[in-house]
Amino acid sequence: MATSQSTMDFLLDVLSDSRQVSCRKMFGEYCLYFAGRPVGLVCDEQLFLKPSDAGRRLMKEDREGAPFPGARPHLLVNADFWDDRAWMNALVRATFDALPPPKVPRPRSTKPTPALAPNAAISALNNLGPKSQEMLAAAGIQTLAQLRKLGSVAAYAKVKSLSPRASLNLLWALEGALTDLPWQTVARDHRTSLLLALEQHQNQTIPATRRKPIKK
Repeated sequence: MATSQSTMDFLLDVLSDSRQVSCRKMFGEYCLYFAGRPVGLVCDEQLFLKPSDAGRRLMKEDREGAPFPGARPHLLVNADFWDDRAWMNALVRATFDALPPPKVPRPRSTKPTPALAPNAAISALNNLGPKSQEMLAAAGIQTLAQLRKLGSVAAYAKVKSLSPRASLNLLWALEGALTDLPWQTVARDHRTSLLLALEQHQNQTIPATRRKPIKK
């Protein structure tokens, strides 16, 4: 039979002295937590605590049981002793103290991007595929130094004047190549500032009669 809500309410009241005990309902039964870490289960109106030497030393009687078929044996706390608040709180706290330290996930090892020489080829930069490299080469931009000297906006404008089919994705890619950011991040976070810079660049370099509005 599933554990009733009244049983859990009573048990949580008994264990409320520490103010760190909580529970979570799972398939009609309950998992018992201390300070956010699981210390036991309440199944079929019975309390099962994770086994530990400290817990066994405090147990009033040596009892074990499996909270569900196939589960490892737990310390089975006789419901006749639940009224002993001080003992119950000490038993649950001892169970918590005996838990192994939580595993800290190892941070993914990230190798720093090696610094590129100024004369590095455009093909060595991130974000720029073969078609982008071809358009840049046609505009006379073949090295990192040349791209840095122009900047992403001026380089894009130069390519666009020679290759009208170049889309704004190339602008995002050029900025990403210079800042070591994915072009998707540039498009999301720096779109407005780059479009304003491009519009300003066009106003300064292209006669008004030849300007075309930027599709935003």
